Amino acid sequence: MDDASDLDEWLARLPKPSPREALAELLAAREAAASAPPPEPTTIPAPDYPYPLGHPLAGTLRFWCPLGCGWYHDERSHLDAPAQPLAVPVDPARISQALTEQANARAAAFRARVEQMIASHFEQAHPGR
Repeated sequence: MDDASDLDEWLARLPKPSPREALAELLAAREAAASAPPPEPTTIPAPDYPYPLGHPLAGTLRFWCPLGCGWYHDERSHLDAPAQPLAVPVDPARISQALTEQANARAAAFRARVEQMIASHFEQAHPGR
């Protein structure tokens, strides 16, 4: 017997939640989502992915001008090397924290870079907007 069928049998033996329990879980999730803080405002529009998988430029993010003037900015942040090598702590519990801190720093740099490009475009092409 393979692992997949063992897992299927084990899952089949698990107790199923009653409809009342399933509804309570759904309502609790909705309530938690409604009470969550709104996302941080940004000037960054949703990106497009102009190149398909397998293309040499796959993974490129394209940010179009929100006013539709035809300008865009391409980002290939997946190719960016981290600014500093990661110093991996000896303590295994701190490894996740170190990786998270580095990822947060790279995300903040990415966001600042894209926001700066959009802001400079607005200053040049759409003054006063």
